[in-house]
Amino acid sequence: MFLSKLLVGLLFTASGIYAQNTSYCSNNICFAVNIPASSASAGTGDIYFRLSAPTSMSWVALGQGSSMTGSNIFFVYANAAGTNVTLAPRLGVGEKQPSMNATSKVTLLAGSGISKGQMVANVRCSNCNSWEGGSMNFTDPASHWIWAYRNGPAIASDDPAAPLHIHDEYGGLKFNLKSAAGGNSANPFLTYVTPASSSTSTASSPGGPASFGGFPSNYGSVVIAHGVLASLAYVILFPTGAIAIRMFNFRNLLWFHAWWMVTTYMLALTSLGMAAWLAYWTHNLGSAHAIIGFIVAGCLALQPITGLVHHILYKRRGRPNTATYPHVWWGRAVITLGIINGGLGLRLSNNTKTGEIAYGVIASVMWLVWMGVIVVAAVKTREEKSDESETGEQIIVAQLEKPGSQNGS
Repeated sequence: MFLSKLLVGLLFTASGIYAQNTSYCSNNICFAVNIPASSASAGTGDIYFRLSAPTSMSWVALGQGSSMTGSNIFFVYANAAGTNVTLAPRLGVGEKQPSMNATSKVTLLAGSGISKGQMVANVRCSNCNSWEGGSMNFTDPASHWIWAYRNGPAIASDDPAAPLHIHDEYGGLKFNLKSAAGGNSANPFLTYVTPASSSTSTASSPGGPASFGGFPSNYGSVVIAHGVLASLAYVILFPTGAIAIRMFNFRNLLWFHAWWMVTTYMLALTSLGMAAWLAYWTHNLGSAHAIIGFIVAGCLALQPITGLVHHILYKRRGRPNTATYPHVWWGRAVITLGIINGGLGLRLSNNTKTGEIAYGVIASVMWLVWMGVIVVAAVKTREEKSDESETGEQIIVAQLEKPGSQNGS
């Protein structure tokens, strides 16, 4: 009898120590999950998971859910002293920096810290069965999880609400929680031995986790190219083209203006194509930045049409017409919206504060110069208006369109 009780006790102890788990490792990043038997049975209660990543990464994250929107995400990064890690529970609210999750009941357990070039977080979550935006079945054989990381210097903060820059890579996992269920250890990953990493990011055994997603290798370059081309078009070239037709006076200025603006529009369309590609990979078509970007590009398609109609009608009638003012004011409004949207793009990409300030200063100065030229030109033409009481706009148009003049076509 004593022997049988001892055997049962040993088995019970072993089940606690050697808790079941499912894990996924790739490129020195590892995630593992354990569902205690009691939690699997009740559908609620504590669950445990482990994150580990090289200290060469700024942060690493594991989240419950199939996409950022509505996900329950756990970020891990170096603390201020560089001796331990900070656990930051966040809620995914779309393709922007996740917000702090004040209702998350998580605990950083023993075994967590920074050692031998690795950040490790052993985590207990007491309310991961549901959260604002989603829920998880603890016996799901194909539960959805997401992961992400960013390379770079340590965040070095004890604040779980510290600002985080956008990820370098991301993807998804499907963990079989049935195979992760078992045991009753209060810290199942305390003596955890990290399995061999898979360089191909695939499951290492039948029934194991399946990995999917991730950015193409040229993703970062496309982000930079999109930002540079769009900023060049909307902040510099479009306003410069509008300023030139007000300030300069040479033969065929009108056609130079048309060529300049159409060429700039081609650059804007190129950046739009890149934006569509980026939105495909980030599932970001519903963001304000993406929507405004497509609207602005579509609206600017009307500019060559209204400009050409104005030119043809002016040649016939010798005065401003129904296309003149829509061409002028529509262009000003839409380009201004494009400049503002650039700032939204920087916020979306979690750019540095310095980058946001630099963009804001350059864009503001350029826009103010543009508006200043418009005001000065309007005042000047009012002073020089003819006996027919032509408006400033009419005089400028007349100068550009007058047959035989320097600016005429």
